[in-house]
Amino acid sequence: MNHTLSRRTALAGLGALGLSPLLPPFAAAAPQPGLEILGAPNGSTVVLAQLLESGALAAAAPGASFRLWRTTDELRAGIVSGKTKLFSTPSHVPANLANRGLPLRMLCLLGMGHLSIITSDDSIQDFRDLAGKPVLGFFRHDMPDLTFRAIAKMEGLDPDKDIQLSYVQTSIEAAHLLAAGRATTAVLSEPPATAAMMMAAKEGRNLRRAFELNTIWGRHKGQARIPMAGIALHASLLDEAPELIAALRAGLPAAKQQVIGNPAAAAKLAESRMEMRAPVFEKALPFLHVDLVSAKAAQAELQEFYQTLLEIEPGALGGKLPSDDFYLDL
Repeated sequence: MNHTLSRRTALAGLGALGLSPLLPPFAAAAPQPGLEILGAPNGSTVVLAQLLESGALAAAAPGASFRLWRTTDELRAGIVSGKTKLFSTPSHVPANLANRGLPLRMLCLLGMGHLSIITSDDSIQDFRDLAGKPVLGFFRHDMPDLTFRAIAKMEGLDPDKDIQLSYVQTSIEAAHLLAAGRATTAVLSEPPATAAMMMAAKEGRNLRRAFELNTIWGRHKGQARIPMAGIALHASLLDEAPELIAALRAGLPAAKQQVIGNPAAAAKLAESRMEMRAPVFEKALPFLHVDLVSAKAAQAELQEFYQTLLEIEPGALGGKLPSDDFYLDL
């Protein structure tokens, strides 16, 4: 597996925000016949969790189980074994695996960008203000880092020469360093960005969101959103489980509306199913940019994003764009 995919421990460590690990009760129970649904440990997975919670898949996938995946090696093992056929994911992961021979399709997008610059430096107001400044990143050579680097180049900056970049493994590690005053500026995902500001405030330190990377992306690409997270599936489901595909298409819009319309309930669900603290998640939700767009409708947007990643690091996508049949309609 290419190194660009091997480090996705994702938000493992959110327990460090004061929450001991909470495992979904049905994931911890004895295995049941039915579909294993894996959720990426990022905020937009709450839409998939809500879909399951609502019972919308009960008839089409009785006994379905749900758990978070931690690394792409774990996800790939599930797909290769045939055990995992439906999952939420960073949008480049199924494209990479499809280009490496796995029969995967992208069903839809759920999260349209969740990266921000969080800082204690009052002089940082826009991206170019990062020139010459120390900036802490995470998941080096993976999507967050590649997106930041691509935007730096759009802004006329060489990320290796004009910005003092350093890295930790995960966004939550960077959040803790910021909150403790051991770093001044970081690229953070959500909910760690919100968590960092909340933790700092408790210690009498001031951190603020200088800007979202979506805003800078939109300055150059026309839309202030980055197609970063979605739902993918094994192509065999299209023939083997048409009822499930129909249930997904029918249920996802309502699940998305429930998440957006009731942030407190969504936050409780994220805590019980995704190991994320409810107060942090609720405040972070607006910055997750939860949406629901079919992969087919977003094909041009995804291809532009994929091409941007390819130009920075070809291995992130397996060296090429996925074929047209990769993108499904909702």
